[in-house]
Amino acid sequence: MPPVPPSASDTLGHLAQRLLADSTALVAGVLEEIAVALPELAGDPRLRAVLAATVQDTIRAGLDVLGSGAPVAGVRAPEVGLELARHLAQRGVPISVMLRAYRLGQAAFQRELIDLIAATSADAGEIAAAARDLASVTFSIVDAVSEEVVAAYQTERDGWMRQRNTARLAKVTALLASRPADSDTAPGYDLAPPHVAAVLWCGPDVDEDARPGRLERLVPEVAAALGCTRPPLVVAPDASTLWGWFPAASVPVDAVRATLTGAFAALGDPAPGPAGFRGSHRQARQGQQIAVAADPRSGLRLITPAQLGPLALLALDPSTAAHWVQAALGGLADDDEPAARLRETLWVYLSTGSSLAAAAAEQHVHRNTIQYRVRRAEQVRGRPLSDGRIDVEVALLACRLLGSTVLRPVPDA
Repeated sequence: MPPVPPSASDTLGHLAQRLLADSTALVAGVLEEIAVALPELAGDPRLRAVLAATVQDTIRAGLDVLGSGAPVAGVRAPEVGLELARHLAQRGVPISVMLRAYRLGQAAFQRELIDLIAATSADAGEIAAAARDLASVTFSIVDAVSEEVVAAYQTERDGWMRQRNTARLAKVTALLASRPADSDTAPGYDLAPPHVAAVLWCGPDVDEDARPGRLERLVPEVAAALGCTRPPLVVAPDASTLWGWFPAASVPVDAVRATLTGAFAALGDPAPGPAGFRGSHRQARQGQQIAVAADPRSGLRLITPAQLGPLALLALDPSTAAHWVQAALGGLADDDEPAARLRETLWVYLSTGSSLAAAAAEQHVHRNTIQYRVRRAEQVRGRPLSDGRIDVEVALLACRLLGSTVLRPVPDA
């Protein structure tokens, strides 16, 4: 009677037990494939040593499951693998690099074992079955180990970022508070060239837990929009806000605004040196105060000093703006459609140098219509434009930026 051929699990199990006795060549082959594909891991001698130990321990864990038939649920990430994840987090290497290393290692491991299975006396059916079992087990192991590795990476990165941010924030805060005569330095940032200060924050439509990540991803987008050739200096004063200084000499407003999906930004003017570092930041903080006070429906995603003009003075206490605007505009500060139409006409008229013809051209109406609306605006206001004209212009600017928050509610008819 012919011998019963070994089952697929027998073939795979016997091979795994044999390799457990001496896995040196297998580990070396898998490590070399990872090293060639990911030089950022293998190029650093310290990282390569930890990577090699991770590959060895993970392979031995896999061989042990294949050789003993033990459940995959009992496999845990090797401690050295968690150590590698922590090293990468501290160095700012994306976790995707380590996950790719695991995928490359899995593919190389499976390929090596399939070649060894094919070299046995097993028939084609046994080889196919063994390959299926091998793929299932290795996938499950890598999947389980990856979850632990990602968790270790994220925990280390969060702690490392908090520690680094705390130290950096202390230095930046001291710099912002220092006098011009003091010795001024910023951590890892050249203060001499022009820089644009920014305050970045998320709106209520972004989940609180998602805000830090959204703001971190926004930084390189804003840097690219500003045309930065060097990294910005960024600190987090709280969990929902970032302060940044971007090495840039100009502000392409439209390009920056295009990056602000789910976020808001207030920028300062470009300015060089320590004084510019402070001054641009002060402008950005003023802009944030005004933007936060604005009606959310105004869609004020980006605010710059050029938009604010004299309205920046209100940043000292935005809550006083409504009373002042309503006093300056009288009935024009009513929050209804007729007053809004008169405010818009008056804004265009004053912005075009009180030219009826220019205002009519911009609003696509007859100059007599502009003249009528201006007179009507004076009547609604309760006094002529010549009485506090500058106040009227600033108040109209406040209405355009802040919306309903500075207007007088009108009871429903």
